[in-house]
This record gives sequence, structure tokens and C-alpha cells, in this order.
Amino acid sequence: MLTLTRTKHAPLGLSIGPSMASVVQLSGSATAIDLRLAVQSPLPQVTGMAPETADRSIAEALRTLVTDHRLKGRPVVACLGSDEIMVETVRLPLLPPEEIAKAAQWEASERLSLPIEQMEVRYLVAGEVRQENTTRQEVILIACPKELIRRRLKVLETAGLTPVGLDIEPCAFLRSLQRAQGTSDVIRMAYLYCSETSVTVMFAEGSRILFLKSIPMGGRQFDNAVAQSLGIELDDAREMRSDVFSSHILDGENEVHRSIIDALRPCFESIIDEIELCLRYHKVTFRGRPLDGLVMSGSESAPWLAEYFSDRVGLVCRPVTPLDGIHGTPAAVQKSPGRWATPLGLAMKRLISGNP
Repeated sequence: MLTLTRTKHAPLGLSIGPSMASVVQLSGSATAIDLRLAVQSPLPQVTGMAPETADRSIAEALRTLVTDHRLKGRPVVACLGSDEIMVETVRLPLLPPEEIAKAAQWEASERLSLPIEQMEVRYLVAGEVRQENTTRQEVILIACPKELIRRRLKVLETAGLTPVGLDIEPCAFLRSLQRAQGTSDVIRMAYLYCSETSVTVMFAEGSRILFLKSIPMGGRQFDNAVAQSLGIELDDAREMRSDVFSSHILDGENEVHRSIIDALRPCFESIIDEIELCLRYHKVTFRGRPLDGLVMSGSESAPWLAEYFSDRVGLVCRPVTPLDGIHGTPAAVQKSPGRWATPLGLAMKRLISGNP
């Protein structure tokens, strides 16, 4: 989203989640990527803290991560999570590029809940669409409070890191998943990215994003649902659910598996309803061009969950391992590949662009 200073070092890709920080560093080229490191570290629980106190706690945890793992180099590309950005889709007349930026700012000022001067606004041109008898441009507005960006950069600097770029999570995971699939620019795919706080639905043609929506239903909501359904402590629910999600298949004879799925069925149904609405929007908006497939990744994804969604939405859902084809990936990292999609995509940002 933002490009800052350049550096001669290969930047770290850093994803800061609600409970975990994930770091990836790469070397090589866009066509031959080597994994130099992939590490994760828990973050302190900061819910209820004052913003400055929370930021200091996270910065200290990141400083410890850097020191304990002896990370080489301090340049970092970080990101704003899907739950930290605001997304609006607008339709504009066919305008030259310099006019789109002005129109996007005006649309944002009309639609965003905060005053436009407090927001950082960017836009993505999805493409031309037909509206009645008129051709218009589908434009995705992406906004974030400037104060949140300032705080994120300060956290990184306080941790002893040098921010050289700030991306958004959807662009980061699309970058890594597209590389893992070997997707060409003419293939139109649907993506489901399941994280701690949300499920992001994205449609993209190659690297061009056509549609983006974040559903506020992720791992944390899953854990709460299990705890309430089974009447157990949240930590126990989190451990039980994590064990089930790490399984490649569901065991119908296993009581724990059955209990977890029964507890999560309402959550899954809510997600499916939203996915179906998104698919319907694509069908109506981008007439005559069906999606070529649906892929799933993220920290809260699972092969059996992909099968479950396939059966319900009528489109084959395939889990994608973002680390496929990257040299030097240790077995420990390969056991939970989905959680590396975002930091990997962040680390790839400079590698792909060719910037130092």
C-alpha cells in the first residue's frame, strides 16, 4: 500500500496477527526462490489495553523475536490485516487514470465513516462492466485510518526494524498463492483466505483483483463457538479445534471431531451464505466469464473444510500450499503451510518487483 525507503538487504516479510507474529525472509529471484527463514512467535494479549500500551507490548515482543531468532537484516515489509482496512466497490464512468484518482477520493469521502482527511485511500481498477446500456469501470476503494498506519510504523521502528513497505493482507496472500499455483494472467480464480479474525473472499484474474470482501468470521469466532457449545474454557476449546483443523480428514467415529463440527456448523453456514452472495455478484457483474476455480488457504484452512465448502457452493474448492516450489522449506514449516501465505507474499513483494 505504501512504499518507503529502499535497501540493499532482502526485506523480512512480517505479518502481525492478533496472537502471532510470522516472519519470512527469501533470497534468489522471482523464478527461483529460496527460503532463508520462517519463524513465528506468540504476541501478548492486548485486548482492553490503551493503544499506546498495546503498541509498546507488541513492539517489545517483536524486538524479542528479532533477537531470539538472530534475524539478519532489519528492513521489513509489513501489512494491514483484512480486518484493519475498509473496502468499498464503486462504479465510475470510463475515465483516464489521472481522473480515476480524483473520482476515487470523492467517492471515498461520500462513503467512509471517518472524515476523508483522516483516511489513507487507495484504489484498484477491477475492469469494465456493463450497467444497463452503459460501460463503466468497477473500482475497489481501499482505505485505512492514517492513525493506524502511523501506529503500525511506530511499532516496527520501536522494535528495531526498518519499514520499507506497507502492503495489505489480500494483496500479500494473492501474490504467494498465485505463485504456488503457477496461475497465468488469463486465469480467473476465487480465493478463500481463512485467518484468525476473518474469511476473505477474493476474485482475481491473475494478479488483478476483481472483487474483495472480508467476512468477520475466523479462528477466534470458531473457538468461542466451540467453548459456548461444549461449555468448556476458551483455551481448551482452542486446543481441541486446532487439533481437528490440523487433521487432513474428519473422523466420523471420533467424538471430538463430531462435537467440534456440530459446534461450528452455524459458523460455516454463515460463511457459505456470504460466499454464495459473492459468487452471485460475480456472475451478474462479470457476465459471460465464469470462474476457473476456487482455492483455499490461511491459518484456519483445512483440506476437509475445502471439501465441505465444495459440496455447498457448487464449485470445487482446492487447498493450496503457498510454499510449494520454494527451495529450503523445512518439514516443520510444511506441517502448517497455510499460515505462511501472508508473510511469504510480503517477503516476495520486492523480489518480484525487482526493487532492491
